Amino acid sequence: MESERFDGLVRSFGQSRSRRQTVRGLAGVAAGASALALSGGARAQDASPAASPEAAASPVSPLGTEIAWVPVWTVTPGASLEGVRAVLEEMVTSARSEAGTLSYAVYVSEDGQTIIFYERYADEAAVLAHQAHFGERFAERAQEAGMTCTRITVLGSLGEEVRNTISGCHPIYLQPFGGFSVR
Repeated sequence: MESERFDGLVRSFGQSRSRRQTVRGLAGVAAGASALALSGGARAQDASPAASPEAAASPVSPLGTEIAWVPVWTVTPGASLEGVRAVLEEMVTSARSEAGTLSYAVYVSEDGQTIIFYERYADEAAVLAHQAHFGERFAERAQEAGMTCTRITVLGSLGEEVRNTISGCHPIYLQPFGGFSVR
């Protein structure tokens, strides 16, 4: 965005903040709007855990201990889309209360046959807690509804325990190269 246009946008909001603060604020507004749209107007998670100083200073990853993944699920032809939708809605509601879950969004193709999740976690412990919770409450129900995980792309470093929980979903592991995260 050109500088004069950006400065005008900042003035129109009546803010006396730096460009970086304003960009971060606008990114937060966009993320909040996405969360509200996904939840049908329900209140977004009150707070996300902040990264620890150790995670921020991690020599292994510029993103600290954060892990994200993108599971792709297919829906069996002829499956009840209402049943699939009910399970997905419960999964979103349930994930909202899980400690260490930073983002959890579900996208469904127009034909209802492909489901993509975008999930972000503060660290591997949060991933393990989510996986245990998912296994207890949703794994069987998702399968009964006709949903099957066909691929998962993992962004971040995972240990063997988590790798074992997703091995049936044909994982692709991507290690951090560079970048940053704005919460």
